[in-house]
Amino acid sequence: MSLPEKKGLAPVVCGVRREKEKDNIVKLDKESVVVILAAVLFLIGWWYFTSYSKKDVPAAEQPLPAQSVAVQAPAQAQQPSPAVKTPAPAAKAPAPAEPAKAPAEKKFVIPDYPPLKLANELVSFTIDAPSGSVTGSEFFQYKDSIDKKKNVTFIPADPALRSFTAALPASWQLAKVEKFSAQKGSVTLQRLFMNGKDSLRITQIFTLAPASYSLKCVYSFVNAGESPVVLPELVLWNAGLPPLKYLAGDQVYNDPHHIEFCHASAKKLSSISPSSKEEKFRRNAVSTPVDWIGTSNKYFASLFFPGKPFDGGFKLARTEKPVPGNEGDHYFVPSIGGVYTNVTLPANTPCTFEVNCYTGPKSVEEIRKLPESAIGVLHLSYFSFMEFLARPLVVFLKYLKQWCGSYGIAIILLTIIVRVVFWPVTQKANNSMRKMQKIGPKVKELKEKYKENPQLMNQKMMELYRQEGVNPLGGCLPILLQIPVFLALYSALDASVELRHVSFLWAADLTKPDLVGPQFFFGYGIHPLILIMTALMVLQQKMTPSAGADPMQQKMMMFMPVIMLVMLYNLPSGLTLYWTVSQIFSILQMKYSQYTAKREEEKEAGSSASKPA
Repeated sequence: MSLPEKKGLAPVVCGVRREKEKDNIVKLDKESVVVILAAVLFLIGWWYFTSYSKKDVPAAEQPLPAQSVAVQAPAQAQQPSPAVKTPAPAAKAPAPAEPAKAPAEKKFVIPDYPPLKLANELVSFTIDAPSGSVTGSEFFQYKDSIDKKKNVTFIPADPALRSFTAALPASWQLAKVEKFSAQKGSVTLQRLFMNGKDSLRITQIFTLAPASYSLKCVYSFVNAGESPVVLPELVLWNAGLPPLKYLAGDQVYNDPHHIEFCHASAKKLSSISPSSKEEKFRRNAVSTPVDWIGTSNKYFASLFFPGKPFDGGFKLARTEKPVPGNEGDHYFVPSIGGVYTNVTLPANTPCTFEVNCYTGPKSVEEIRKLPESAIGVLHLSYFSFMEFLARPLVVFLKYLKQWCGSYGIAIILLTIIVRVVFWPVTQKANNSMRKMQKIGPKVKELKEKYKENPQLMNQKMMELYRQEGVNPLGGCLPILLQIPVFLALYSALDASVELRHVSFLWAADLTKPDLVGPQFFFGYGIHPLILIMTALMVLQQKMTPSAGADPMQQKMMMFMPVIMLVMLYNLPSGLTLYWTVSQIFSILQMKYSQYTAKREEEKEAGSSASKPA
């Protein structure tokens, strides 16, 4: 080979080397590009999903003033006056036949009655005479989220399905309101119904105890006729609550909505979704006895507790309401009615029914006053099997608030206490990860040496773990033990009505994001707590020991805080406060773990140096 050819060899060889180096660089860049592209696509998709699903919060349905609540008779009583007659066709029956028809067509005119109110320091109930039902409930301790000057007020969506409405067979007509009077703490209503020659007198006595959200009603059915009367079906309706944002104007991160009931046999709570498809919704009604029925949303509940179980189960109905400002969209307001079957009323013999209706907040303190089976209505945890952890955490949170005077400080204290309880477990996990990091080079060497024989490689690695006294799962198992408690605490803070409209630092409401300044980007603004939390997650990620982890995995872990930032940006400030404090505690504990490890290494190095050769 000639010298010029040899001279040309070096550039070729160098070119090959450069190409190989270039390939390596491109390969590394591809990994980075894949990670970045996946994260960007995810973030864009998440923004699109939240922007598409996010809707303007309509104004809550505002209550009618007490004097403007319409007093209407039941449908069968709202007929034309006897003075309004329809002329008969000329070719029909002669005039003498008309008087014979008059008794069958007799109509009853019910005058308007001003509604009466029963109130205590917590709640006010407005009672309507012709229907014997509650037309509205006002909660004095809770303000509307849109108009902070107004109390949260519940107005039933369907007048025919209001709470305490006793639905008789259609043949019975309201003939007269015989008594409608109020005394201190009670309202008495007496009405007469007619069905041909049969007459039925229904007396209702409503009572409201001080400092209570439960309105009690005692029904007395008296057959005023001479022969027995059988009601094949008697339905006592309980008006259902709408979703929280349509009741009180709250825009919440999670807005559950349930129909609730308790089987008389199993004494177990069951829940139904009000927004299921029509056919499925109708099938949810049961005909077996139930102890109680009701509805609930995120923060409030309306529950019916009869003195004796509804032997015929319950019926369901729902009212479809348009969403203000979103044409074509709608939401459902459910109602549930307890059923008594084959109610026999002998002549002049009263038959009584007693019902307590709880309409109020889903606070642990109030719900615990109800029958034990109703505790599940709280729905504190996203997972029902964690309820037993979430409830005591909420009770303890309220105790801390009473002690320190602030729910924000109570959240901080509760988070610290939980983390202190799990200190030994977390410390063990940190020590295990540090040991794994220490033997990382040896693990990498074994992987390289036995990469052609995976079975032998695993065997050698297990021998190494035994020699070094390291458990590869030691860093995971302690963390897994903490997850149920942290999830229970997390969901309990999200579901607590006690945090509603409670401010802390710059956060105006612990159930909403801690917005600072105006909303300027797709309806979002600056939320300092979630930004602080993300920065702490990045710092903790950098501090966490990585025992020779795959570079791709390390990059994904570094992008995780950004993904969490986008997913959780609108998280309620009470939850981000908990998470931020938890991150700070984790970083401090990790620093302490590193400090103690360094001291132990220095001590071992000093003791080995002092030994004679």
